[in-house]
Amino acid sequence: NTPITFVVKTADGVDVSANATVFDKTHDFTQVTNPFTPTEDGEYKFYAVVGDAISNDIKVTVTPTVPALPEDTDAANTSFTHRILLVDHTGTNCGYCPQMMKALKEIEENEDFHGKYYEAMSHSYSNTDPAFSGAAASISSHYGLQGYPTLTYNFYHPTSSSYNAEHIKGQINALWKESADAGIAASTNLAAKSVVVNAEVKAAVDGEYSITAWLLEDGIYAKQTNATEEWMNTHDNAIRQRVSSDDISGVDLGTLAAGETKSTALTLNIVGNKWNRDNLKVMVIVSAKNEKGKFEVANVAICPMNDVVTYDYK
Repeated sequence: NTPITFVVKTADGVDVSANATVFDKTHDFTQVTNPFTPTEDGEYKFYAVVGDAISNDIKVTVTPTVPALPEDTDAANTSFTHRILLVDHTGTNCGYCPQMMKALKEIEENEDFHGKYYEAMSHSYSNTDPAFSGAAASISSHYGLQGYPTLTYNFYHPTSSSYNAEHIKGQINALWKESADAGIAASTNLAAKSVVVNAEVKAAVDGEYSITAWLLEDGIYAKQTNATEEWMNTHDNAIRQRVSSDDISGVDLGTLAAGETKSTALTLNIVGNKWNRDNLKVMVIVSAKNEKGKFEVANVAICPMNDVVTYDYK
């Protein structure tokens, strides 16, 4: 929604913009006005024609508007609800995966546990799975899986689990804190080809922090191998995209003192047209550098699309 003005010059520098016709090569060579106001995000290619002369292409990247952060109504507070990151590495073609689904459902329905974590489903078992994505495969690769299903905790926690509900509960209790080391506030804007996330971290303890975001989709219907109940054929929290970064932890925010905040805008690209835009949401993950120099998950938040999530104070 920001106007683009094209200036067209001859090789010797004469401005011929008034006589130039500009075309959008990306969208079926459509003639555009000058100035031109884009209404969708994405990458555009333009060229100009003057008489029988045609210019080289120019590339313009149009980004979505960064949404405003929600107001922090308790700026002095650094006591945050803590949530662990659980990643279920799974697939609709995986014969044992319904056992993990059943264990996680049991834990979710337990009042002592369902508020202590957020889960993401990494459908990486087979690329024929409708919930499979390249981002899920990349995330599962980070954990170095030995088999499916496997449940992993945070980013570098050494213990993983198969489908033993009591073992999973024990791991959650071992990792959960009465108050998180950091809090998260965020807002999202769903555009034509991407989601932009404005995310802010508030430190509760001094440390070096990092932040990332994953795009999740709910309600993907696909028949689950060896499903014993109908609900197992509907797949929620499926990882569709992650912030592009060499490190799983995302963007290094630097050192923050207790009570200090830092925000950044993150972009999640939408691939193709098979994702249900009405069922998308964003998982925001903040990490803190541990004694081994690794960014380990400090807290997790879920932000609905075109909405905000405020600091979750205790």
